[in-house]
Amino acid sequence: MEKEKIRLALNQFLKMYFLSCREVYEEIGFGRITNKQFTYLKDIHSKGEVTLTQLATSFNVSKPTLNELIHKFLDAGIVKKRKSITDKRVSYISLTDIGITLATTNILESQRAVDKMLESLNETEIEALVELFIKFGDDE
Repeated sequence: MEKEKIRLALNQFLKMYFLSCREVYEEIGFGRITNKQFTYLKDIHSKGEVTLTQLATSFNVSKPTLNELIHKFLDAGIVKKRKSITDKRVSYISLTDIGITLATTNILESQRAVDKMLESLNETEIEALVELFIKFGDDE
């Protein structure tokens, strides 16, 4: 089979996958998450709970800049805030279940892509595709 045909087929698959990603982000009310935003989510996840000051210090950004992003995350249901019991001026930021999923894996996106594959392919084609995907991972 010629390389160009393979390349075009791969591009069709990637297009479907990235459209699946976009659908997931639109459903949670977040059009696009940048690499930097993923970095913030991963940092919050690794710490469990963090204050805005701690997060701003970790990434050397201003609190107002970070606060704007945190509000976007709040609106999208990705993070939640909890007031300190001892100091009401302090709020702790942690991830919601969706935030944890976004911070740790691409499970939502890949689940959507699998749903699209199941809609488009029959059982035999799915089995062949799974075998091919497994074969790609055998080199590791």
